[in-house]
Amino acid sequence: MKKIFVVLGGIFAVLIVVAVVGFFILNHFGTGLDEESKSYVDANLPQIVKNWDVQELIKRASPELIAIVPKEKIEKLFNVFSERLGPLKEYKGSNGQSNMSVTTQEGKVITGAYVAEANFEKAPASIQFRIIKHGDNWQVLEFRVNSDALMP
Repeated sequence: MKKIFVVLGGIFAVLIVVAVVGFFILNHFGTGLDEESKSYVDANLPQIVKNWDVQELIKRASPELIAIVPKEKIEKLFNVFSERLGPLKEYKGSNGQSNMSVTTQEGKVITGAYVAEANFEKAPASIQFRIIKHGDNWQVLEFRVNSDALMP
């Protein structure tokens, strides 16, 4: 009976060590992804909203975004944003984080969810920006603009 407890104790100790090492590895990897994804958002989001250029969004758009939002709809939205907000005056940066999930259907999926604050010529806005990593490249998965100036 004593041998069983010794063996079970050893197995338990090994599991604890593996869990702690795994936690530190994932934490380090996750921090790198957070830095990488935030850097992508802060470098690319101002390029898109600077003058509300549809092509700037399209060239960064993920296949998932293109599949659900036709270019014509993006053009209409950007026309409204341009008319009611005007060009970008100050980009205040983004806050958020990346996430990694593994599913049996899609395998490993890395995404990031960020909210950026910006001042435009006519009004301030908050921009929700979701990104997805395909291979080594980040792409825009979702783009939403919130501002009182957009209210009817």
